[in-house]
Amino acid sequence: MKKICILLLAIIYGALCASAAMAEAAPVSIKELPGVTSPRWKQTYEAYGRTIEVDVNIYIPSTETAPVIRVQTAMGIPEPENSKLVKEYQDADKEDKINSFYFESDDYSTYVQHAIPPLAGKTKKDMYNAATMREKVQDLPRYDENQAYAYNNKLTVKQAAEVVVKNIQAFFPDTELWVDTVYIGGETYYRKNNRHISDLGYYDLNMTQCFRGIPFITEIRNAYLDRRKDELNFESFDKGTVAARVYSDSAWLFNACLYQESGTVCEDIPLLPFDAVKEKIEALILSGHIRWINSVSLGYVQYATMNPKEQVLLPSWVVWTEYHPDGPESESSYGVNDSGLFFLGDNPYYRPIIINAQTGEMIDPKNKTKDRCMCPDLSAWQ
Repeated sequence: MKKICILLLAIIYGALCASAAMAEAAPVSIKELPGVTSPRWKQTYEAYGRTIEVDVNIYIPSTETAPVIRVQTAMGIPEPENSKLVKEYQDADKEDKINSFYFESDDYSTYVQHAIPPLAGKTKKDMYNAATMREKVQDLPRYDENQAYAYNNKLTVKQAAEVVVKNIQAFFPDTELWVDTVYIGGETYYRKNNRHISDLGYYDLNMTQCFRGIPFITEIRNAYLDRRKDELNFESFDKGTVAARVYSDSAWLFNACLYQESGTVCEDIPLLPFDAVKEKIEALILSGHIRWINSVSLGYVQYATMNPKEQVLLPSWVVWTEYHPDGPESESSYGVNDSGLFFLGDNPYYRPIIINAQTGEMIDPKNKTKDRCMCPDLSAWQ
């Protein structure tokens, strides 16, 4: 009973603080946001015997306006260019006995492998055997983009991202990308004697598209605990994203599932600073639901429309967290400090907490209403 009372008090206190903060804060333009938003969130919280250290920069895009836009699926490489590229990469793969080449493009995605070296030996015929070999893979939740982290590789994170952008733009000009998450791998060795197999490690970069200077962050449905089949729209599934692997300037691969802008809903909207809505996240920390915060960003969240072939991108505050639905009673072996692999796989605790940057309303992860993924009402400048 005592735990329940404490939990309720924490939630009520957080709600009251949030209401007071929003009452004081006035919406501003995205250009003015940096002047009224703290650049960094650094604070220690105690909740149910756990210490939660928050130390993240608040990312705000450097742009003049915050438009609400419509997007739809970008088409793949058209014919006859598509067939020409398929043949070029097939011929390159036959000729090169060591590195792998592949090309495939349709109206869902474009996948390209260019000179990918072998993980399990000296040629592409050497197959990886999980029983006798291991690959070291590690998340980089915190990194310096000007530093090199991959095994035996002088390439920095920034340089790896530039390789991806350059090669994406070779196929899809004017596409701008933003780095979401990074992990390193490619360091393989034998289990028996720890002898290295591979010569070079790689960066795996999960990247998203930028539209008018604002990065796409996630789909609204990713904020909800349950996944409904009726909300799985293959016109938007994984769209706006690029998954890439980079060994060097000449050895890389990517799978691009791209959007293209199809219209404007509103040219510019007023936004609340993160300081005005932060208390809602703090309430989840104090109630035992949030155990770790990876990032805080202002960016686009994709909402559904009545037309399944068209989606709306709305500027929102997105906080990527380790979120436990059961609150203080939840115990888990997941966590970046435990496994080092927080972003990889289907981790049920790593999810976005999304806040409407216009109203300050936090999207309830437990919301099960029918139209929860539809774009909310908008308020333009008066």
